[in-house]
Amino acid sequence: MGGYRYGTLDIIIPVYNKEKYLRRCVRSALDQTYVPDHVILVDDGSSDDSPRICDELASENSMISVIHKENGGASSARNAGLEVSTGDYVGFLDADDWADSDMYEKLISALNLDVEYDTTPASKEKSLLNFIKEDPDDKKNKSRVTGAELQAAQLMNRQYKSDGTLELDVANDDGQTRFLAAEDFYEELIMHTGDSSFCTKVFRGDFLRSFRFSEGESNEDFGLLLNMIPKMGAGILTLDVPGYNIELSDGSVTRGRYNQKFYEDMMKNAFAALRVAREKYPSHIIRAERFTYVQALDFMLHIPVEKMKSSNAFYMRIVRYLRSERAKISKNPYLSQKQREYLLLLTDAPLVVRATHSVVMRIRDGKVSE
Repeated sequence: MGGYRYGTLDIIIPVYNKEKYLRRCVRSALDQTYVPDHVILVDDGSSDDSPRICDELASENSMISVIHKENGGASSARNAGLEVSTGDYVGFLDADDWADSDMYEKLISALNLDVEYDTTPASKEKSLLNFIKEDPDDKKNKSRVTGAELQAAQLMNRQYKSDGTLELDVANDDGQTRFLAAEDFYEELIMHTGDSSFCTKVFRGDFLRSFRFSEGESNEDFGLLLNMIPKMGAGILTLDVPGYNIELSDGSVTRGRYNQKFYEDMMKNAFAALRVAREKYPSHIIRAERFTYVQALDFMLHIPVEKMKSSNAFYMRIVRYLRSERAKISKNPYLSQKQREYLLLLTDAPLVVRATHSVVMRIRDGKVSE
């Protein structure tokens, strides 16, 4: 075990047809320097050898327990794990990923820091935890947050190709710890600079257990975070160091062939984010509007041309929304020029623009024969 122990830790691992990766994931949970008290494997109706592996792992280690349930999706599995969790701290791992051995020690230690940060409007970082050491007499424009007021901490991820080579390391790896006020965390999410994954985070157990994931929806992490942020008190600590590892296998791909339900859930979250801005963070309304436009653009550039029909109610709703927002789109300062041009063209001639874009993408990807 590593340093001081602040309380008990539960790690919840939803499992669905992950026989190839499951042992690696569980091993990474058990090998934590902040040793977990409980590793909860939730077999979500797997049809491969995952259920047997779960039971075998539990028979080998008393810290592991297994829930077998009918398939209900990742949110359902996570909720089942939360129902039986009792830890002072709770984290999640995806069964095809793995954690560095000191991930939870770093997160839980950070979550118990007392933070003093700069509250001046120009200070976007709100990051240095050593203001007291630098100038103990200067309390102007400073605010103090005790560890007890913090409900969550997060760090960065690494992404690997299936051959084991590093694809992406999103951390600067400078060891910096940033405090993000709840409003600033919200801003990072809607500006696509934040991380909505629950697997890179640890939460205080009582706080997390007061929520549940929406079942049967895509992008459930983002949706729940939107609900959490206004209620998480002071904010969140972000460690700019990697600690969570993702293998980009075929099974990890969220989007392959067009799935309209995915985009419906995506837009539901986008409009929910806009409501949060209007109700809680009015200074971010224009950024939140930009978020809805970018998400709508994503949908409009992926919907198959043959599904762009007046009988497709969701498609028509998005077209009407973009047309009603045309004036705002033309002035939104947070859109790139390319995004703005595409959005304005799509409000005029969505079918023509989408068909042209499809041909261009096929040529770029070498799918059109010469």
